[in-house]
Amino acid sequence: MQKPYPILLDLSDKKVGVVGGGNVAARKVKGLLAAGADVTVVSPVINDRIDRQKIHWIKDRYAADYFKQMDLIFACTDDFEVNQRVKREAKPFQLVNNTSNKHHSDFYNVAQINTDNFMITVSTNGVSPSAAKQLKAKMLTWLKTQYPDERR
Repeated sequence: MQKPYPILLDLSDKKVGVVGGGNVAARKVKGLLAAGADVTVVSPVINDRIDRQKIHWIKDRYAADYFKQMDLIFACTDDFEVNQRVKREAKPFQLVNNTSNKHHSDFYNVAQINTDNFMITVSTNGVSPSAAKQLKAKMLTWLKTQYPDERR
């Protein structure tokens, strides 16, 4: 991705597929559910932090057929080849985030601060998630001093 275009997406009732069921998938699923997405996870095993009551779980390995109707797809496995296949086999209308390789993704996530009145996002264009996390913490501290009544 050379010149990303920043947007905020309304994922209410959008079909979102997650390939993999580990720690990275658990973090993605949590945020997707909070955004109102209709989440399907395809993985032989699933992290305990993923609420099985709130998702559709297909207890299997990745197969493109499971994702034909998905709007967004997150490839969150620890298998580089599987993550590459997810991107390669996606339909033209589908956006894919390969969590293991920003260069083989249509988009990547940003660090975010959400309060009652603000959404502030930070991105290093995929270069350093840890730097984005540090900057996010500094921005949150600043926001609390400028708007002490703001609820997070």
